[in-house]
Amino acid sequence: MSQRLQARLAMAGITRKSQLRRKGFTRHQANAIWSGELRRLRLETLEHLAQVLGVTPLEFWQWFYGEASPEAALQHQALQILEPFLRFWPTAAYAASQNPTAPAQRILPLVKPVFQLVEQWGIRLIGEVGACVPFDPHQHQSDRVPLEEGTPVRISHAGYWWGDRLLFRAVVTPVDTLGQSAPSAHAPESPAQ
Repeated sequence: MSQRLQARLAMAGITRKSQLRRKGFTRHQANAIWSGELRRLRLETLEHLAQVLGVTPLEFWQWFYGEASPEAALQHQALQILEPFLRFWPTAAYAASQNPTAPAQRILPLVKPVFQLVEQWGIRLIGEVGACVPFDPHQHQSDRVPLEEGTPVRISHAGYWWGDRLLFRAVVTPVDTLGQSAPSAHAPESPAQ
């Protein structure tokens, strides 16, 4: 763990990894925090860590990433607001594109400027909704039981990178031997507040 992060956690009374678990972090999250690998964590987890440390998410973001510029602050705030849209719009757009006669088909081009803007900020989509790809636990989240790396999956909900930071993983479904996704076991994880 970095000395800066260790000192920040100690100021919040956290001197052992087990204390992170008691603050509501999963084992995976606690391990990443304790080892200083915060770039592996999702945006909502970093927001929870900021709350535990007693700072706003923006203050934590600026402290951890050293981004004090007004542009970085604006991008972070905008991404918090846009997260549900970024997560679920590609799925809705994919469904609309599968039915060219649907009225929703006409609104798809209206949203292009939003994606052009976030692309300029360095936001990268993790695969296209509907695409079949090998499972990568670093960028994908199974909507079912754990999967082995390389298992064929279909992307059902978008995930994104912001530079080298994972915002959230793409939700994927295993592909059966006929090349079709099996029905989902449950809805994807809720978007950040």
